[in-house]
Amino acid sequence: MNNRTLPDKKIALFAKVICLFFIILTGFLAWQATHFEIDASADTLLVDNNRHHIISQMSDQRYGAQEFILIAFKPKSGDIFSHENLAKLTKLGNEISAIDRVSQVRSIANVPIFANATNFSGDVNSLTWQAQQYPADLLQKTLKNHPLYEGLLVNKQQTALALQVVFQEDQTLVNLQAESLAIKQHLLERDLQASEKAQLATLKNKQDVISKSLDKTRIEEITRIRNIIKKYGTENEFYLGGNNLLAYELINIIESDLLLFGSIILIAVIVILTYLFRQFSWVFLPIFCCTVSVIITLGLLAVFALKVTVISANVIALQIILSLAMIIHIIIQYQEFVEAERFHTQTALVLATIKSKFKPCFFAAITTTVGFATLIFSSVQPVISFGWMMVIAMSVSVLVSLIFFPALLISFFSIQKHVAKHSLIEGFMSGMATLVNRIPTKISLFTIIVTLAFGVGCFKLTAENSFLNYFSTSTDVKRELTFIDQEFGGSTTFDVLYKIPKSQQKQPLILSAETVQTITAIQTMLSQQKAIGNITSVADFTRIAQVVNGKPLTEYELTVLYKSLDKDIQQDLFGGYFSPSNNELRISTRIQDSYQGLNRADLLKNIHQELANLGLAKSDYQLTGLFVLYQHILTKLVDSQILTLLMVYAAMTVILMVIFSSLKIAVISLIPNIITTAIIMGIMGWFAIPLDLMTITIATVAMGISMDDTIHYVHRYLEENSNISKKGSADSSTKLNIIKQTNLSVGYALMYTTLIIIIGFGMLVFSNFVPSMLFGLLTSIAMFVALITDMTILPVMLKKYLT
Repeated sequence: MNNRTLPDKKIALFAKVICLFFIILTGFLAWQATHFEIDASADTLLVDNNRHHIISQMSDQRYGAQEFILIAFKPKSGDIFSHENLAKLTKLGNEISAIDRVSQVRSIANVPIFANATNFSGDVNSLTWQAQQYPADLLQKTLKNHPLYEGLLVNKQQTALALQVVFQEDQTLVNLQAESLAIKQHLLERDLQASEKAQLATLKNKQDVISKSLDKTRIEEITRIRNIIKKYGTENEFYLGGNNLLAYELINIIESDLLLFGSIILIAVIVILTYLFRQFSWVFLPIFCCTVSVIITLGLLAVFALKVTVISANVIALQIILSLAMIIHIIIQYQEFVEAERFHTQTALVLATIKSKFKPCFFAAITTTVGFATLIFSSVQPVISFGWMMVIAMSVSVLVSLIFFPALLISFFSIQKHVAKHSLIEGFMSGMATLVNRIPTKISLFTIIVTLAFGVGCFKLTAENSFLNYFSTSTDVKRELTFIDQEFGGSTTFDVLYKIPKSQQKQPLILSAETVQTITAIQTMLSQQKAIGNITSVADFTRIAQVVNGKPLTEYELTVLYKSLDKDIQQDLFGGYFSPSNNELRISTRIQDSYQGLNRADLLKNIHQELANLGLAKSDYQLTGLFVLYQHILTKLVDSQILTLLMVYAAMTVILMVIFSSLKIAVISLIPNIITTAIIMGIMGWFAIPLDLMTITIATVAMGISMDDTIHYVHRYLEENSNISKKGSADSSTKLNIIKQTNLSVGYALMYTTLIIIIGFGMLVFSNFVPSMLFGLLTSIAMFVALITDMTILPVMLKKYLT
C-alpha cells in the first residue's frame, strides 16, 4: 500500500467527521433559529439605564402615559362635521372598539365639546356630539383653535378628523415595569448593588415574556384595524400614525427586505459565481457554506437572545459577503495550485491550499472581527448589539470557511481541474501593475488630492434622526406618517415638567394664580417655537373653563371645580398634566419631524434660553420625552464615531504588527483603509447624509471589509518579494514583476469579491427602507474605493519602502 494513501484516507475520514459535526450543529441551530426575532420597538434605540430614559419612564408612570394609535379620517366629499361623516366616524370607532385590547376610541363625536355649555356638569357625556347632535357650523366654530382637540382629533384647517385608539395596559407588565423602575431610579444618584442588578435581570426576563406576546398582539391589531378601514376606503382617505404603527411597518419592511433582497442577492451571487468560475462546485459549495453560516448564526443569535433591529438588519447580508470573500480567496489559491500541477490528490491539494491561505484569511477575519467588536464600546445600545452580532457572525464564518469548506472539498469532490480565465480582468490587473511602476508619484499625488477633497466633507457631518426619513417617499407608510405629523400635531413626544416652587404652593389651593400664569407663559413660548406641534397642559383646561363660565376663573374657583369633578373626569382632564403629590405640572408637546430645516440641538438650546428668560432656573424644570432621549443619543453619535474609529485604527495597528512583525508594514497597510474611510465619511458630509443610528456603522463596515483585501494583498506581495529575494537582487523590472504576480494571483480574488459585494449590496439601493438603501450604496462605493487603493497606492508604498 502506498505510504501516502493511508494518511489521505485518515484525513478523508476526519473530514467526513467534521462534515457530520457541522450538519448536526446546523440542524440543531436551525431549530433554535425558529425563535429568532426582529424587534422594531422604540426601546431598541435606547440604552436601558440611560438617565434620560429613566426620567422619561418616571414621567410616563406618574402621568399615566397611554398607548394609542391615531387614525386620520379625510372624507373625499361633504363637510367633515356633517351628520353623515360623523355618523361614519362613529360607526368606524365602534367597530374598532370591538378589538379585545382597545379600551377607548376617542373622536369629535364622543368627547365633550362644551358647546353652548353654561357650566361644567358632572356628566360631561351630555356635552358630546352623539348626545347633542350639534350642527356643523357650531362644531366648526367651537373647535376652531380648540385647546384640547385641535391637532389631536381635528386638524387646524378642519379638513380631517381623527380617531384616537387607546389600548388597555397589561397590568402584570405595568407592575413589573414599576418594580424595575423603582430599582433603576437609584441610578440617578448611585450605582446599583449586585442584588439590585440580579433582581432587575429577573424582572426583565419576566417582562420580555409578556412583551414578546404583546408585540405579536399589536401586529395583529394593526392588521385588523387596516382590514376594518378598507371597508370605508373608497369614499374616504385614511392615515395611520403612532409608535405601534411605526414598529409594525419597520418589522414588515425588514422582513420583506430580508426575504426579497436576500433572494435577489443570492441569485446575483449565483450568476456572478457561475460567470467567474464556470464550474458547478465553485457555485454550489460557496452558496451552501454561506447558507450554513447564516443558519448557525441565526440560531446563535436566538440562543443569546439578540434581536435584529433596524440598525442590525444587514447583519446577514454582511455575513454572506464576508464568508464569500474568504471562500473565494481559498478557491483562487486552489486553482493556482491546480495550474502548477504540484499536487496529485485532492487531499494534498486542499491541505496545501488551506495551509497557504489560513494565515491571511484568519488574520483578515480577526481584523474584521476586532473592527466590529469596537462597536461594543459605543454608548448607543443598538450599535452595541450590532457589534456583538457581527462578532458572532464573523466567528461562524471563519469556522465554516476554514474548516467546513475544505472538509466538504475533501469528502465529496475530486480535483477541480477547470480554471476559467478572464482576459478583461487579467488585462486590468496587468495594466494596474504597469501603471504603478510608471507613474508612482502621480498616483501618490492624485490620492492625496482626492483624499483631502473628500476629507473636508468629514467636517460637514451632522447628527440627525427622523424616522420619517427612514421610508422612501413612494411608500404608503411615509405618506401616512407625514400626514399625521403635519396635520395632527407632530410625531415625537416632548414634555416640559415644571416643579411648582414652594412660593407658589398655597394651601388649600390646588393651583395658585402664579402657577397658572407661569404654565401659560411656558406654553405660549413653546407655541412660538418652530417645529413644535400640538401642546397641551392644565392651562388649556382653564381656558375652556373660562369660556364656559364667561369670565376668568379665580384660583379658588379652579380649586373648587377640580375637587368637585368626578374622579374619572378629573383624571381625563387633569391627570395627564398635574401631579399634586409631586407638586409638578406637565406640558405635553409633540415635535413635527417633517418640518424642513429642523435642528434638534438648536431647538433644545433655544427652549432652555427662553425658559431662562422667563425667570426659570434649570432646577425648576425637566425636559423629557422621546425627543430628548433621541437627541441625547444623537449628540453622542459623532463622539462615538470618532472614538470607534480611533479604537479601530489602534486595534488594527497592533494586529497588523503582530501579523507582519513590522510597524512599517502595519502603517502601510492602514493607509488604504484610512483613505477609504475618509472618502466614505466625506461623501456623507458633502451629500448631507447625516450620522444616525444606521449610518454610524458604515465607516466600521467599510474598514472591516476593505482591511480583508489589504491583508491578502500585502501577504501575497511579501511572499512574491521573498521568493524573488531568494533568487538574487531585485531591479526595477523585478519589482514590476512582483506587483504583476501579486495582481494576477490575489488580485483575481480581490476583483471577484469586490464585484460580488458591489452587485450584491448594490441591489439594496432599490429598497424602500432608506437606511438599507444608503447602507448598500455606501458599502458598494467603499468596496470600489478599497479595490482602487489596494491596486494603486498600496503597491506604490510597498514598492518604495519594502523592495
